[in-house]
Amino acid sequence: MRRAEIDGVTVFQRDLPGVLSASLTFGCGTRDEEVDSIGLNHLVHHLLERADPYIAEQYDNDTWVNETSFVAAGTPEQVAEHFTAVCSAIGDLPPTDLPDAVADVDADDRYVSDIDEGVLDPWGSLLARRFGPRGHGLARWPAVDYRLFTADETRQHVGRFFTSDNAVLATTAEAPPSLRLRLPAGPRPDHDTRLVHHQSGPVWYADEVHGVALVVGSVPSVEALLLMSALRSRVFQAVQRAGIARFAELMTEVVDGTRHELGIRISPTGARRFDAASAADLLWAELRRLVHDGLDQADMATLEATRTAVIPEDLAPTYEALAWRQPIRDVESAVHLELFGTTEHYLTDPLTEPDGLSPAAARDIMSGWLSSAMIVVPYGSRPDLPGVTDASCPSTRFVPAGDVVRPAFRKRFGNKGSLVIGTDAISTVDGEGNVHTVPLSQALVVERDDALWLAHVGHGCVTTISDFAHAADKLRSALPARRFRRASQT
Repeated sequence: MRRAEIDGVTVFQRDLPGVLSASLTFGCGTRDEEVDSIGLNHLVHHLLERADPYIAEQYDNDTWVNETSFVAAGTPEQVAEHFTAVCSAIGDLPPTDLPDAVADVDADDRYVSDIDEGVLDPWGSLLARRFGPRGHGLARWPAVDYRLFTADETRQHVGRFFTSDNAVLATTAEAPPSLRLRLPAGPRPDHDTRLVHHQSGPVWYADEVHGVALVVGSVPSVEALLLMSALRSRVFQAVQRAGIARFAELMTEVVDGTRHELGIRISPTGARRFDAASAADLLWAELRRLVHDGLDQADMATLEATRTAVIPEDLAPTYEALAWRQPIRDVESAVHLELFGTTEHYLTDPLTEPDGLSPAAARDIMSGWLSSAMIVVPYGSRPDLPGVTDASCPSTRFVPAGDVVRPAFRKRFGNKGSLVIGTDAISTVDGEGNVHTVPLSQALVVERDDALWLAHVGHGCVTTISDFAHAADKLRSALPARRFRRASQT
């Protein structure tokens, strides 16, 4: 692989057969936004797509938690013209017709991570609890209405992140001489990857989520991913045998060169009787067993099958449609290492440990998994997790002063709670008098159809307040415009 530079942009070149492919990656994504500017990076991405001349034979653009990328393939002339045009468009942002440009953009189209159900996704809950109202923790929350973004903040975002020092080009052959990457100059920004909620041992907590999930912090490696994959297989088999769930998914988040977040998400989808407490119990039991006993022969057989798996027949058309991207993916690991000091790992990647997944290597990799473990369950669940501390959000019996809202008349049966909208906080009071208070500075209200949720972005937690949906206008009046948002329909 060769390293070069074009117009101040780092370029990685690797000679591979086939049509010329290239990717331009910027080291910015959702984690570089603020609570009140979620979606701004996706908006910039949309504006660039709007200006994209679609010159190349194949092209694909994405925005994620960590990065924003533009990928294209075609003749050298097409590729050169394509990326020259993209960089030129960056220099022209924001457009003079910004209100018209955002009028047709649906914030719900913003897909940045493996968050399937937005505010109700247990993996999103764990990230929000782990990282707080910044970085990866922002992936749980809906985007701001794009019509509220101003030209000045759009210009500042472009000037800070879409710069020559924060971009890397990868190509599968010598870059065409006519390719120009004229971008604004600017230093590569730092990314704050610190955890907001530190812990000295495993914890669990309850939240408004659909499902159960586990997260652990791990030193980045293919072996760590394989070990978490082995845990996923064990948990999948355990919950199926118990008849309490049908799915257990492997989850990953790339953080930095010292830490990746790995985990398991258990979904209630399709389950005849989803038992969240039992699912959490099995998840914790299998994690402890793997850490203490290591891999067994069944695990090794499963991992070997995973690493050599043939693409399922029903997914083959999708993989074939994206086959043109595979060559450039082989170069992009160098891009990620350059921009972030780390890269995403795949189960089929070569092992990095000299001895492979030996018992000693496995123990070293998993040495901090138990102490960094965090498990989330739905409200009302009481899992039996030996050695795990309950870290659920605290409640009090003190009801702050404010406008007291009762449930809508047709919903009062069985609900003796109330919602209190004060001058500096919003509180929910349940039927037993337990009070959960959210300072206005940390409050976010999310609306979807007839459902309404109150989020504490500092804690990362969510409470259902759908029985008080008739008070939506009062909540809008109490909160800044950007703190009342619509959630996607997923």
